[in-house]
Amino acid sequence: MKIIKKAFLAGVGAVSLSRERAKAIADELVKQGKLREQEGRVLVEEMLRKASSVKKDMERTVNQQVSTAYRKINLATQEQLKKMERRIHELERELGKKSKSSTKAKGAAGNSRVKSK
Repeated sequence: MKIIKKAFLAGVGAVSLSRERAKAIADELVKQGKLREQEGRVLVEEMLRKASSVKKDMERTVNQQVSTAYRKINLATQEQLKKMERRIHELERELGKKSKSSTKAKGAAGNSRVKSK
């Protein structure tokens, strides 16, 4: 469990890493003489690439988990709701057309009865 927690925290830290923060870390290492300036620039770019990769992996994992949770509790997705809305509108349109033609047919039948009297 500790490994998972450490991995998660490292991932969160990587995701929240900004260019300024990465540069500050590299600058401090250069200042301490642990890195040369060129190595510091390379390190900044590497940290940002890694942070971006970790962020994408975390987003993908979270999206998969949320999708799984939706399926388990049987919630409709936005796409499914929009599909149902479109279908309802289609049905309402069809009912409206049928209602109008039915009204016209009743009116025509009523008019023909009036004429035959």
